[in-house]
Amino acid sequence: MCGTRDFLYTLRMSSCARCHRNLSAEKPVRLPDALEYCAACCESMATDAFEMETGEPFVKWIEKHPKLTMRYQPMELSVRRLSFVFPLCIAIGGVGVALFGCVQYFRASLPMEYLAAYMLAVFVLVGAVFFVLKKDEGKGTGAAKFLASILAFLLPAAAIAGIWKFGHPAATLVTGLFSAALFGALSTRGLQAYLRAKDFELTLENSQFRLVHGKHIATFNARDVTRACVVRPGTVGALEGALGFKDGSMLTLDSCLSDLHALGVVMDLRFRDDFPPSPDDLARLRRDKLRKIRGLAD
Repeated sequence: MCGTRDFLYTLRMSSCARCHRNLSAEKPVRLPDALEYCAACCESMATDAFEMETGEPFVKWIEKHPKLTMRYQPMELSVRRLSFVFPLCIAIGGVGVALFGCVQYFRASLPMEYLAAYMLAVFVLVGAVFFVLKKDEGKGTGAAKFLASILAFLLPAAAIAGIWKFGHPAATLVTGLFSAALFGALSTRGLQAYLRAKDFELTLENSQFRLVHGKHIATFNARDVTRACVVRPGTVGALEGALGFKDGSMLTLDSCLSDLHALGVVMDLRFRDDFPPSPDDLARLRRDKLRKIRGLAD
């Protein structure tokens, strides 16, 4: 019964979607883009790096994975989580050092006007920077940028003058504030990168892409993708790939995503014309089949 079903399945699709070769004598390979290809086309597009990475040829691998799921790999999530937690701990330590400097400053009976003015300027600078980052370029951001630029130049000068005039208490205070501000900014960026990676998932099944990015969910057909540049893991100098759509929009893909190599092969089959199945590929495929037949006969 199973053999009859496979035979009818072969007859139903009689040509490869890439090279248009008659497939009545072999079983076509159905990919997640809902198209069917010959094994020679699939293997000619899949490089040796794919078999080295997965341990099996592309045709065998794709039969076990009819649905491609691109998520960030666990190691990448751990790295991004650490890039948030480690700077956060240092920023908290910087806050502690700054508070200790404030206590020393107060005990030394130094003028409170300098301390109050410096702390206020630091808070205004941080608020202006966050306002500029949160708002798009538009009304109100110009004044915030100007204010942040002035404070960014004046605060180091005021810190050096305070250390020279008031000594050790001011130095402890300034060191703590700068550590808290610098590593707090790094921790914020790390948290944003971690949340983007944690909530990201892109799947391809039956010619349908489904993108989940936090609360944002979108679906689009593989036929809407008109351009593709998907990097291979380990490619020197490659940081990301991209899918281009009919409406001109782009979806960038980080090289740390799983199943990205397989998606690259699928996209190559759809768009690239410089790697048709060569006679050597077809001859190798026939030789493999003959070996299997002889092995069964023996």
